[in-house]
Amino acid sequence: MGKYTLTVRRIGLSAVISPLVYLSNIILLPILTRNLVITDYGAFALILITLGLLPPLAALGLQSSLVRFGAAAKDKRDIRELFYSMGFVVLVGSLTLSGLFLLFVPQIAASLFQNNFTTALLLIPNILLACLTVYLLQYFVTFQQIKRYTYLNLFNAYLETALVAFFVLSGYGLQGAVIGLLIEQLVVFSIMIYLILTEIGFAIPKLTHVREYLNFGLPLVPGSISSWIVNSSDRYLIAFFLGTAAVGYYSPAYTAGTTIGIISAPLAMLLPPVLSKHFDENSIADVRTIMTYSLKYYIGIALPCVFAVSVLSKPILLLLTTQQIATNGYLVTPFVAAGTALFGVYAVLVQIIALKKKTAIMGTIWLLCAALNFGLNLVLIPYLGLIGAALTTFLAFLFAFVLTTIYSFRYFKFDVNGGFIVKSVCGSGIIALFLFLWNPSGLLSIVLSITLAAALYLTILLALRGFTIQETKLIYNIYRGSD
Repeated sequence: MGKYTLTVRRIGLSAVISPLVYLSNIILLPILTRNLVITDYGAFALILITLGLLPPLAALGLQSSLVRFGAAAKDKRDIRELFYSMGFVVLVGSLTLSGLFLLFVPQIAASLFQNNFTTALLLIPNILLACLTVYLLQYFVTFQQIKRYTYLNLFNAYLETALVAFFVLSGYGLQGAVIGLLIEQLVVFSIMIYLILTEIGFAIPKLTHVREYLNFGLPLVPGSISSWIVNSSDRYLIAFFLGTAAVGYYSPAYTAGTTIGIISAPLAMLLPPVLSKHFDENSIADVRTIMTYSLKYYIGIALPCVFAVSVLSKPILLLLTTQQIATNGYLVTPFVAAGTALFGVYAVLVQIIALKKKTAIMGTIWLLCAALNFGLNLVLIPYLGLIGAALTTFLAFLFAFVLTTIYSFRYFKFDVNGGFIVKSVCGSGIIALFLFLWNPSGLLSIVLSITLAAALYLTILLALRGFTIQETKLIYNIYRGSD
């Protein structure tokens, strides 16, 4: 198991940084919800999910191609050609997309910003930088510069928090928040460009293999858009049916549910280059081992978190937002938490499909999920309100999980540790009952209850022999610093 030490350490570093990154959102949440009117907060939430949609669309899937084709590259000339060839296409796509949005600035200002033309214009450079930044970040993932990647993410998150909070608290409102986003993106973009140029220099690309890169990446675009529809389109439909204020109620509860994503983020980032390298070297046993342990430890952590976040939804929202938001949104969190956990399992299993280069399957799965999600939202939101949107999100993730499981195991099989999953469910149910009976309120009580629940869960797993002595020794040796 010693040869997996570097991989586990990288996952461990990301696992430490990811919660810190997410904490920045938690810090910003009360500042926004208590200093912006609910309609402005809802509009800002729509801006953020829009910036999440557009980069994969502008990149034409090439951010994934960079990981798949660049992970094994060694020669600096090959790296330059690969990176700048894809980068040129991404730049063209980003400029085109930003230009299209520029044409609709009056309509955007009217629908989102109460006819504030300046705020709508500020959205355009934000879009351009968001598209380019996502591609540049993939450089550090591709070449497994995990420390740089994680620290850049951490810096990016807290710079955004600091700047948005500064402008909002200074009384500049929604326009100030958008200005803060723009400054943050400019700074981070400049730093990444400097780091990449220092490392590989610059070269005019020949674009010789662009067709091959696009053949891999383009089938992923419908999947990316469809994934965004599943994750985020409900906010637009909520705004359409229930108004922007309802988005302001829904978004904090949705954010609380997606805390589970902290757990899968390290795996989603690190598994593609690591598995691609082992797979291309025909080390199939290593691929199978990494998949087995990745899924086991993800489930072992994610399951109790779903139970805990669901039970503590209302106390957490009362702590971070307002009584009005907590009362209207707390029932959203359990559905979103369960769906996010399923998405984390998907993020592990889908690596098999990517390794086999069956990316069209991934796109088809998310197209079907998007159609299901959009259709159910149209039906359920008018009748069930925010709960209808949350339920639809869960069902779409469940559908993606089922289809991905079926197709992945057709191509590649590994041990899913069914017995461990049963033990984890038992432990999670017990801590959920513990938290429900405690019913904590306030920061100290919530933190203490979560700490005790975590200790109780770990004790239950150890008692049920959910972890072996060999696995425990492995983790200890890795993080003790032995090489």
